[in-house]
Amino acid sequence: MSKILGLLNFEPSYVNVEGLEDYRPISATSVLGRYRVIDFMLSNFTNSGIDNIKVYLKNRPRSIVEHISGTSYNINSKSGNIQMLMGEGDFSNNAFYNVDVQAFKTYMEFIKTESASYVVIAPSHFIFKQDFSEMVNYHVKSRNDITVLYQAGTNLNDHALGGDLLTIDENGRVIAFDKNRGKYKKGNLSLETYVMDAITFKNLVDEASETSSLYSLSDIIADVVRAMRVGAYQHKGYCSCVSTLKEYHETNIELRQEKLLSKLIEDSWPIYTKTSDSSPTLYREGAVVKGSIVANGCQVEGTVVDSVIGRNVVIKEGAVIKNSVILPDTFIDKNVKLENAVVDRLAIVTHIKELKGTAEKPIYIKRGDRI
Repeated sequence: MSKILGLLNFEPSYVNVEGLEDYRPISATSVLGRYRVIDFMLSNFTNSGIDNIKVYLKNRPRSIVEHISGTSYNINSKSGNIQMLMGEGDFSNNAFYNVDVQAFKTYMEFIKTESASYVVIAPSHFIFKQDFSEMVNYHVKSRNDITVLYQAGTNLNDHALGGDLLTIDENGRVIAFDKNRGKYKKGNLSLETYVMDAITFKNLVDEASETSSLYSLSDIIADVVRAMRVGAYQHKGYCSCVSTLKEYHETNIELRQEKLLSKLIEDSWPIYTKTSDSSPTLYREGAVVKGSIVANGCQVEGTVVDSVIGRNVVIKEGAVIKNSVILPDTFIDKNVKLENAVVDRLAIVTHIKELKGTAEKPIYIKRGDRI
């Protein structure tokens, strides 16, 4: 196979995960009590045999840098590396101009030095399993200029709003891009993953930059879709776009199901992450845990139902947690009842004894807050 360079893009402007993104990018956020969102896409790269990866950082990079720096993604240290690239121009502090094309252009020299034949650009706010080597092979055989990964999706009227919907003809060619405004329940959702040769990538970045300082890579691909051969490659299997608090909560809750999780993580397709040597969870007498994922280092005295509990969480006697996501290092006091909640790191819930959201609108408790 020709040399392939993996580019992990930062999240686009439509991603707005209420509360959680005040402290870190969504890619750095805990999921399933053990992983970070970014782990799934980086593992897609390395499991596909791509071990030269550039990770673009938009803002608040500390948590990503700390996580990746201490994580083994099964990369051959002699032939590959993960390089983190933070915007260095004025656009890094101006959200209006902070688009991916500007970051790509700033670091184009780093891409050139890799001498890769093809680039795979993938998003950091999606969770799915995909062999990119198969997608590259399809791209080459189809003689496409660009190949876009998509999924025939449902419930798009309230998921991935602001993302791209594709119109695909009978020959598997993309003939139009449209923004998902929630008008249709079904459609072909772009997974914001693109394959192209390195020269095409550079030319598109230059053209986008010359067209508008606010253009993204997806914008310029939408512009050239009629002039270039843009192919569609279908993803089959589980996929989540984590762009809102509702979708973050929903993703954690639904992935408790083994039938879904087994489609995402297999022995032959491990998800690499930063390891933690915390002690096993202690379940004290009277503790009840049903249908939940509980990470290491917790102390559970109360009841946990259909929830995801991060590392080092304390749940005291009489507390009841239902359909909730509790991030690491939080404290849930005696007799507290939480339902459809997302509790951020280091929060202490002690005085307010009942908080109840809905699946459509989960409650968010701020990082480090005491309530």
